[in-house]
Amino acid sequence: MAKSAGSIRVTSVTFNHYKGLRRYSVALDRVNVFTGANNSGKSTIVGAFRSLAVALRTARTRAPQLVTVGDSQTFGYLINESQLPISLENVRTNYEEGDSRVSFRISNGNQLHLHFDQNSCVLVPETRGAAIRTPAAFKSSFPLELSVVPVLGPVEHREVLREKETVASALATHRASRHFRSYWYHFPETFKQFADLVASTWPEMVVHLPTLALNRELTMFVREGRMDRELYWVGFGFQIWCQLLTHIHRASDSSLIVVDEPEVYLHPDVQRRLLGVLRSAGPDIIVATHSTEIIAEADPADIVLVDKTKSSSERIKDIDGVQRAMTLLGSQQNISLAALARNRRVVFVEGDYDFTLLRRFAKRLGLDDLAAGLGVAAMPSGGFGSWSRISALAQGVSQTLGTELLIAAIYDRDYYCEQQIEDVQTKLQAALRFSHIHKRKEIENYLLVPAALDRVVAKGIADRRSKGVDIGDADESALQTLLRLSDSLKDDAQDQYVGKYIEFHRGGGKDTPTKMKDATTYFRTRWNVPDERLMIVPGKELLRRYREHVQNTYSVSVTDAKIVEACRHDELPGDLVELLNGIDAFRQAKVS
Repeated sequence: MAKSAGSIRVTSVTFNHYKGLRRYSVALDRVNVFTGANNSGKSTIVGAFRSLAVALRTARTRAPQLVTVGDSQTFGYLINESQLPISLENVRTNYEEGDSRVSFRISNGNQLHLHFDQNSCVLVPETRGAAIRTPAAFKSSFPLELSVVPVLGPVEHREVLREKETVASALATHRASRHFRSYWYHFPETFKQFADLVASTWPEMVVHLPTLALNRELTMFVREGRMDRELYWVGFGFQIWCQLLTHIHRASDSSLIVVDEPEVYLHPDVQRRLLGVLRSAGPDIIVATHSTEIIAEADPADIVLVDKTKSSSERIKDIDGVQRAMTLLGSQQNISLAALARNRRVVFVEGDYDFTLLRRFAKRLGLDDLAAGLGVAAMPSGGFGSWSRISALAQGVSQTLGTELLIAAIYDRDYYCEQQIEDVQTKLQAALRFSHIHKRKEIENYLLVPAALDRVVAKGIADRRSKGVDIGDADESALQTLLRLSDSLKDDAQDQYVGKYIEFHRGGGKDTPTKMKDATTYFRTRWNVPDERLMIVPGKELLRRYREHVQNTYSVSVTDAKIVEACRHDELPGDLVELLNGIDAFRQAKVS
């Protein structure tokens, strides 16, 4: 389910003398992928949210009492230390004196403050309206539902049925793994949706409801192909995945779901699916991770670099920032020979990010296995001019691996004329198993969908209003903005098209002025039709200008992920749909 634009959200969190974070702030958005070097503070931030989840449960069930915070008294809630996921002994930064506090700002302007000392944890609500004196007043001022996935581990070899109350009370604790079968035995109402989610994200795996034996032991069978096995014997990775999906499924009505290092036990192919599953669930997302697979799946603007030596987190702005995050994690995200050997199908694309964007579109079309990158590896080709070298490169890799490779290639159209495109396409089809040249200038042009951009901006404005910001509607449509911003790009684009046209037709029957006139007429005719202009304009540059305009005018971010999510199926260009179906067929093709 998707949350409405007016849903209450946690918009920021600030730390004061809390563990390794002396003074630190984190601004939150819809999706937040925390990453950074080891011991950078990611788990400390997640731990604070775990404590907040405990405190929220307390505040919803009883009235506040007079508590002491520092040298003053106020109304708040004493949180039972035994329920906290952290130790109070070392909560202060370097054991220094002073207030240890974590403050959470909510989109309605209210705040929640967690105060810590060596003996207690106190939750103090701060509202812009009347003081809180009852559980009902707290729920009204803080309509937050926080879901924090506990530390997960393998399921029990033999699980005796636990009482329903015991299972429910342990859902947010490390004991949840021990009660996994018991949970679905007691709460089977939504099991079908859970089983469908498992089947759609882990091909050929079908989970069945737990059954109870006479000795009160539970068994939960999983069908893989034609083989039924008990869950314990399927493997740790699948067990963890089932538990993750259970917690995500349960959190569909929550305001925020928090997941800490979900990559443990998970295969890279499954890690790549995770963000898509979380996005579809509905709540805002916090994921703390070291996984380069998860980082590569995230939109650049979703990635948050955490470094406790600084005063605040840093949200990445572009692909260069993603590479910086990869470097911090000790990876250049280069494809490995092992991945090629496993898949034996390689798709050459113009740049490292192209295939990530294609997989986003595949997810939108429901091509889930392609969206997860199953069965195919992607490699950068270095651009349109590399087509003649691809076969030789692939042959060298094939010899290194000692096995046959199926080869595909996808290229930007750039400014090449129709005749040259047809000529190259004929050669590609003769040499490769699958080939495609975009009908648009470059892959970013497929993000220039005015209706989808309108929806992204409208939602962003609505989100800002929900935070109390006084902001009006957009003063022009996305199409109007795109056309206005692209006007200054015309001359350079036309010159490049005309130049390539003349070069390809060199030596033909027509003289150069005639060729120039033909090419110019063709280009201008297309440019003057709005839909055609968006196909031939430099898409990457226009999208950059559009994002800059929207950010400066409305303080709204327009990410690739938001655009793709906003696209309706009938708005996706037919050639893009054809391409994605072609890649999906290629990744399933048999390799001899």
